[in-house]
Amino acid sequence: MDVLACLKRVPETGAKIVLTDDQQEIDATNLGFTMSPHEECGVEEAVQIVEETDGSATALTLGSAEAAEQVRTALAMQADDGVVLETDGSEWDPRNVAAAIADYAADRREDGDGFDLLFFGNESADAGNYQVAVRVAEHLGLPCVTGIKDVDVADGVVVAEREVSGGAEVYELDLPAVVAVKEGLNEPRY
Repeated sequence: MDVLACLKRVPETGAKIVLTDDQQEIDATNLGFTMSPHEECGVEEAVQIVEETDGSATALTLGSAEAAEQVRTALAMQADDGVVLETDGSEWDPRNVAAAIADYAADRREDGDGFDLLFFGNESADAGNYQVAVRVAEHLGLPCVTGIKDVDVADGVVVAEREVSGGAEVYELDLPAVVAVKEGLNEPRY
């Protein structure tokens, strides 16, 4: 099974955020970056699944060359491969981010090297948009489930569980599929 774990480069938790002089952007000159806790859990789940299925886990992010730091973190967590889709540094909205990720995944599918499962953080730690996973799924024509706290994969199906008030919702999706996970799904290795 081949799994794609998508990452977003976000400011480190607790970092002091300084705005540019025009107050329109974050001044990242002295700012450290990391991946969000949701995405750390997505990487960990991808690694655990491929350890059980003899597949491969690929970590993907968009950004400038500096975004490779987050991919290196995923590789240190035992992802098999890492990809940075380099951008020009301009601000990307969820629609453009999703289109770039979907194009990458579609190209891999056309080459006969597609992904069985695509993991996303449920929402980005900085903007909290909740949009990229569902937009990628729509673009690729794949089933999608979000807000997931438990995942099991077997026999071409992913079973995903979401906590709800008073219980849980359980979804069964045929593979390939897109799953957006929440922090607490697992304990990421560091």
